[in-house]
Amino acid sequence: MAPFSKKKVAGIAIALVILVFVAFLALTYPRILVSFPVSFTIGANVKRVEFEVPFLHEHVKVEVHVQSGNALWRAEILDDGNVVWSHAASQSGQTTYSSEWIKLSVGRYNFTFATVGLGSLEAEVKIVSKGGFW
Repeated sequence: MAPFSKKKVAGIAIALVILVFVAFLALTYPRILVSFPVSFTIGANVKRVEFEVPFLHEHVKVEVHVQSGNALWRAEILDDGNVVWSHAASQSGQTTYSSEWIKLSVGRYNFTFATVGLGSLEAEVKIVSKGGFW
């Protein structure tokens, strides 16, 4: 009698396929890369942060949740000083901005959030990444 029957081998193979699929889902699940509050007063203000797009992730989304303020703001993603993505908006009151999914390669990027003008701004900025399945 063989040490492993065909049913056992098939069961192990199915379990391995399911395990690999679940591991892929877990690795590519959307996650927050950067989250920081912004509290800018009157005048030009800039906040810069660095983030890394993880292995198996290929898209990022920028979310800006403005609690209060009246200012012109600009957000940029830079790769070695080159602008990969940017968005500017004139803000008055409470709102949420969410970008489309931006395709980026695995690696390190710089994110800049700035205000210009006489207004002030209170906001929460997030960068979310996701992998291929999601």
